[in-house]
Amino acid sequence: MRLPKFEYLVPKTISEACSFLDNYKAEGAKVIAGGTDILPSMKQRVITPGYLVDLKGVSELFGIDHGAKSGLQLGALTTLRALQASAEAQQNYPALVQAAHAVGAMPHQNMGTVAGNICQDTRCWYYNQSDSWRKSRAVCRKFGGEVCHVVKGGDKCFAVYQGDTAPALIALGAQVVVQGKGKKASRTIPLKEFFTGNGKSPYALEPTEILTRIIIPPRPPSSGSSYQKLRLREAIDFPLVSAAVALSLESGNGKIKDIKAVLGAVGSGPIEVDEVSPLLQGNTLTPELMGKAIQEAVKKAHPVANTISTPDYRKKMAGVMFKRALLAAYEQAKK
Repeated sequence: MRLPKFEYLVPKTISEACSFLDNYKAEGAKVIAGGTDILPSMKQRVITPGYLVDLKGVSELFGIDHGAKSGLQLGALTTLRALQASAEAQQNYPALVQAAHAVGAMPHQNMGTVAGNICQDTRCWYYNQSDSWRKSRAVCRKFGGEVCHVVKGGDKCFAVYQGDTAPALIALGAQVVVQGKGKKASRTIPLKEFFTGNGKSPYALEPTEILTRIIIPPRPPSSGSSYQKLRLREAIDFPLVSAAVALSLESGNGKIKDIKAVLGAVGSGPIEVDEVSPLLQGNTLTPELMGKAIQEAVKKAHPVANTISTPDYRKKMAGVMFKRALLAAYEQAKK
């Protein structure tokens, strides 16, 4: 499938990029980074922006910085491959490295960026089809209609979010910096607040704003993290379900001091399983407590029939992926 016609813009600064987005918002201007998500969508005529604003010319969006007090800071255009190669990320944030390694195949990781993976669009097999295929059905909510082909009578879009890095980043307590038009139009928010939970408009991002930086706090002492992903093939495929866990232990007694658990690909955004924190904090991880935590994770998973595999199977496997991530993070923290 050929790309639709569009104008190609290459800004040199963040401010110029935001100005381009503002000047051409009526024509549906979109940013492009690695292009692994937006270009296939354009070929399917899922989106047809009149202008593409290529961020690769903005040097300030690149780079990886790490400090003992500042933690890890990633420029938005840091590639997934560069993230995997970072010694600081490997040593301190294994869940994030595992998530970056799980994205697509090697060409996707070489081209794809961290911010691009965070901001990839939600998906649904009634939406991510060719233009001629979609015309055979009533227009769905994600495409601007009033019908959801997945949840009959649903009052919102249930397209699923299948990004890999976001669950790991949320579990690690990441924040993101968002820049709009003007030097003072910058805000820093927890990544979990970046997601709206609505498949049609999944991000709290204005049309003229750009995600510029990801900030991850320093790794606590005696801590571990893990990202687990279920997919049909060992490469290329989006997750059917994923889970990320980050935890730290109290000094000397092996009890859980702090824990965050996040599920992916079972909703229109990453889902934090808040219930596991009061259940496990201050306790040693026993089979009984782990069983209760798994039940809480399964309760929070609400997949619908908008991707490969049944919702019941994905819901059950949310518990399995959570258990694997929990055990891996716990064993890592004890070392």
